[in-house]
Amino acid sequence: MKIALLYFPHREGHNSIFPFFLYKSQIESSGIKLQLFTSLKKLKEGSFDILFISGLSLPKLLGKQNTKEEFLKILYDQKEYPVIFLSGNDSTGPIQKEILNLVDLYLSKQILKDKNLYLIPHKRHYFREKMMDLFRFKNENKFVPVSLEEKDLSKLGVSWNLALIDWKTQTSTKWKRYLTIFLKNKKPISPERVKPLIERRIPIMFKGNLFPKEHDVSRLHRLLTFRVASKIKTNAPPVSNSPLSHKEYLEQMKETVISLSPFGWGEICYRDFEAFRTGSLLFKPEMDHIETFPDLYTSENHISYRWDSSDLEEKIKDVLDDPSSFQKLALQGKIDFENVLNPEIFGKKFLQHLNGIIFKARENFEKRPKIQSNESGR
Repeated sequence: MKIALLYFPHREGHNSIFPFFLYKSQIESSGIKLQLFTSLKKLKEGSFDILFISGLSLPKLLGKQNTKEEFLKILYDQKEYPVIFLSGNDSTGPIQKEILNLVDLYLSKQILKDKNLYLIPHKRHYFREKMMDLFRFKNENKFVPVSLEEKDLSKLGVSWNLALIDWKTQTSTKWKRYLTIFLKNKKPISPERVKPLIERRIPIMFKGNLFPKEHDVSRLHRLLTFRVASKIKTNAPPVSNSPLSHKEYLEQMKETVISLSPFGWGEICYRDFEAFRTGSLLFKPEMDHIETFPDLYTSENHISYRWDSSDLEEKIKDVLDDPSSFQKLALQGKIDFENVLNPEIFGKKFLQHLNGIIFKARENFEKRPKIQSNESGR
């Protein structure tokens, strides 16, 4: 079987398909051949059985030729092969229905565990809707409610989350980033030795955007977390808030006991995995409403707290009073993260996930409405 990957070789495009590079040996040993396309012209000349499209790459690939919808409709009408769309959406919603209708499978980095919730109109996404139930917002009526139909749910699935990006591209050094992308370097980042929590000098860290006022829900959610953390008194010297390079940021996180990672544009963010990577103890709002892959959010590797931060202060104090008691959680997070980036450990599981995606896309492709013939008058 030949799989085509359509993407643009910039950081976002490269990262959206990086698992195909990372687990290439496992994928190709199963009989799958990968073909890379970085232009529409080359794609038209290709011959393959199934097509994955990086949604984050389409604006770069299309330029001013077509809209995403126009391009996908052309592919859909040709009915030559199943088309799988890799959404770049950061949250569980909203699902772009205009895209979903033109592909065989619409994959997001995370979706709602209960798909039936997509049948209920939401303003943007589920998290926003629930926060609006708890608090009142001035611009709560500015968003048009969006919902799917039951027939749409079979087209909705999970791709892979930010754990499986090429972490080598998260450097502040541009030439290193470009070289990694150009060479299609499939080597993952190497595990690093880190200090135990008890030896770290920074009690709590949150390096993140508090968002402007118009992004009311995301702003309030982060402010609730930030205000609680700001009330915690420690004997540690203050940490500078000056801008950091990515390397400096990771070094600071290696000195941090608790890494706070509230939701941003979506539930999952880079900071989650940077906390795991550096052996810091991740504090994350409750994630039991989402389905994602790989799902690293377990009670054995991080601490969860309520969306309104009502239980956050107590949980922070518990950890800071006795960091050693929580060392096992932090260490497990580091191990879990490193394992999913190890093809020898996780390659087989990714291949199973990929085969499930392919099976569903083919099934949907076969169920497409038949094109009516215009030859009846002959």
